[in-house]
Amino acid sequence: MTIIDTHAHIYSEDILKYPQVSNPYLPPTSHGTLDDLLNEKQANNVDRVVVVQTFSTYKHDNRLIIDTVCDHQNWMTGVLNVDPFDPTSIDFLKKAASNGIRGNRVSIGWHSDGSVIDEYKQIWNVAQEKAMIICALLDPPNCQSLAKMLSDFPDVPVVLDHCANLKAKDTQQSKNLKTVMDLAQYKNLYAKLSFLITGSNEAFPCRDSYPVIKSVIGAYSPERCTWGSDFPTSLWSPKVTYQQHLEIFNDHLGLSSIEKETILGETAMRLWFT
Repeated sequence: MTIIDTHAHIYSEDILKYPQVSNPYLPPTSHGTLDDLLNEKQANNVDRVVVVQTFSTYKHDNRLIIDTVCDHQNWMTGVLNVDPFDPTSIDFLKKAASNGIRGNRVSIGWHSDGSVIDEYKQIWNVAQEKAMIICALLDPPNCQSLAKMLSDFPDVPVVLDHCANLKAKDTQQSKNLKTVMDLAQYKNLYAKLSFLITGSNEAFPCRDSYPVIKSVIGAYSPERCTWGSDFPTSLWSPKVTYQQHLEIFNDHLGLSSIEKETILGETAMRLWFT
């Protein structure tokens, strides 16, 4: 079975080449590096990885992602996070798209009234022109604006990072879950199921998240759901190891063989690597 990790953050110990922001949010020493990711990839039979710009350490300085993807395009692609308010970002994003970068993350400046800033329309235009993917890190109040972009750009694939940060407490009566479920009507939107761990109030295997995640899978179908580890788990989801995160989907959720193959690999391969 093909396994693709669609959500990994990486860090460099070379702070001269890749300077960090003030008070960066960092994993323990030796965790989160490329070597650490390679060890997890090999130990868990992961075939490919999508690395996502680490905003809390590098903000909009995307050089580490670009350099790493350039050196490992046989098994990796990357998601940048360009500054939508920097006029040089559009040309920068177009150039990156020609060098193995497949996506861009949007996470700042979103309105909650359904309106969309012009700067994001420019980024969506680049995504449409360059066949790139948008990763949207939003909370439910911002999703009204996202719905407008999904409607205006139906040919641009969009991934809802962490499913708008859903929590295990978001039952069927929850406004947050309803927001995410309603967005399933847009066929260009994909659900990243990494919230299973971060939204849980329990230790491994995080069973309190299962009803919510099964609701999402039911609404979007496995063909529009992907798995992401939130690597390094020691920082982003310390209640589980990388292996345990994958094990939940393989052994605990009760997914069929076809559902596992689709969510853990086939959807992501079609989305990111073809």
